[in-house]
Amino acid sequence: MDPEVYPRPTGEVYICGMSAEAEVPDDPEQVMPIPESIRVLKTVARNVSCQLAEGEARVKAEQACILPCTDDSLPVIGEVPGVKGCYVATGHSCWGILNGPATGAAMAELVMDGTASIVDLSRFSPSRFLRDRKW
Repeated sequence: MDPEVYPRPTGEVYICGMSAEAEVPDDPEQVMPIPESIRVLKTVARNVSCQLAEGEARVKAEQACILPCTDDSLPVIGEVPGVKGCYVATGHSCWGILNGPATGAAMAELVMDGTASIVDLSRFSPSRFLRDRKW
C-alpha cells in the first residue's frame, strides 16, 4: 500500500493509494471502491492529520477508478504509428496528476511543431509496443 495525500488550495484533501488487480469492466459505472480499502484510507487520513479524522472532516466522495498503466510502466505519448494526425497521451498510472502539465506542453509542441523540445518523447513512443510484434 502506497497511500498518497493531496491537499488542494480549496481546503479539500484527496487521499488515494489502494490498488487491486482487476479486469476492466465494459461499463465504468461498475468500478466500485472496496470497503476495506476505504476503511484503510480513512485510517491513513486520521494518522496524517487530526483535522482529517472522522467527525472533523466531511467525506465528499468515495470512489474507485481504473489507472491507465502499460506493461513497461511508462506512459504512451506521441503520434500513433500509421495513423497520421492521431496522437495519444496516456498510461501515466497515478503519476498523471504530477506529469499531466508537462505531457500537455510536450503534446502541444508535438502537434503544432512536429517535435517536442520540452522533453524527449522517444522513450514514450507508441511504436515501442509494435517493435517485437509478429504479424
